[in-house]
Amino acid sequence: MAHLDHIGIAVDDAAAVVERFRALLGIAPYKTEAVRGQQVRTHFLDAGSAKLELLEALADDSPVRRFLDRHGEGLHHVAFEVDDLPATMKRLRDAGFELLSETPQAGADDKQIAFVHPKQTHGVLTEFCESSEPDWSPRTVPRHDGHLSVFERGTRDRPSLLVLHGAAGTTRHDAAPLIRRLESSFHVVGVDLSGHGASALPADAANAPLSLDLFAEDARAVLDALELPSAHVVGFSLGGGAALRLAHMHPGRVGRLAVLQTNAHWTASHARRMQARLDLDGLAARAPGRAERLRARHDAPDRLVRALRKFVTTLPDASDTLVQTLPDLDAPTLVAGLDQDPLFGRASARSLHDALPNARLAVLPGDTHSLSRAPTDLLAPLLTNHFLGA
Repeated sequence: MAHLDHIGIAVDDAAAVVERFRALLGIAPYKTEAVRGQQVRTHFLDAGSAKLELLEALADDSPVRRFLDRHGEGLHHVAFEVDDLPATMKRLRDAGFELLSETPQAGADDKQIAFVHPKQTHGVLTEFCESSEPDWSPRTVPRHDGHLSVFERGTRDRPSLLVLHGAAGTTRHDAAPLIRRLESSFHVVGVDLSGHGASALPADAANAPLSLDLFAEDARAVLDALELPSAHVVGFSLGGGAALRLAHMHPGRVGRLAVLQTNAHWTASHARRMQARLDLDGLAARAPGRAERLRARHDAPDRLVRALRKFVTTLPDASDTLVQTLPDLDAPTLVAGLDQDPLFGRASARSLHDALPNARLAVLPGDTHSLSRAPTDLLAPLLTNHFLGA
């Protein structure tokens, strides 16, 4: 279903308009980006329910410059985000709409875009957009005998927020949709945990196996490397467990916490179900595309999966230790779960909430244990309110 993503405003003097909106609404751009193909520089402001995109021409013959010459400053377009832009374009053509391009074009904010001719929309240029896989470049942080890959979004003048993905996940492929929704309000730091994505798996993983303590120390190492005294932390599934351990081991480094679809009370049944999800051979037989993607996203997928399968078997015992520490965690914590999570249902979220002394509970609609497919339109404002709340 399409939803309003942003309103584009063509401007002659971007600096003057930025100052006017700062005085008017108390907000400033969280991102400035040049789109050379469109000969435009964009300035994004977060207006809550939608973004404002200030459009500054980069050349005398650019489309925005021609618009300004004809109409002056003002409303340039409205943009609606969709899940499948090519399918939307086909639907619009079949319905008789004239599009301004044959195929999706590269736009700002990690979007593919297409415009409908304004003569068919009562003079309002209408954009449809779809988020694409971000072309983010990580920085590396020393860790173990290798490094961790770290992705920064947003500006450092905003509160820092660490984002920790789940088992066999990565920042770019799993956490990116949520990070894009949060970067307007935070300095967001996505961490590829040890062995995940391009982050190194410790060479002695056989003797020093993966653990929540190790992943928590990954997060602390990133805070140290980025010279962040503390940060808010949000973790999904395994990342949520790592966030809880970080808060226990280094309470002064954590502001507020949020844990998403995280289970703290592991049983042998939970471990078996998780191991089945981490069976590459079985996954290749029943879902070859997913198995192929998993292999492509990690530097050493077979070593990682073996290490994770071994790690999962330790969780029923390790969770006893984790649960004993929960009453000592006084960081304000949001515990969020999905009502039909196939791995950890509402009971897991409620049990974790009840064990924490300073927690709020949120149950959202959803039926998949996947951060990339989480209901970010509901989750992002919930997290923003939690982390920026009094």
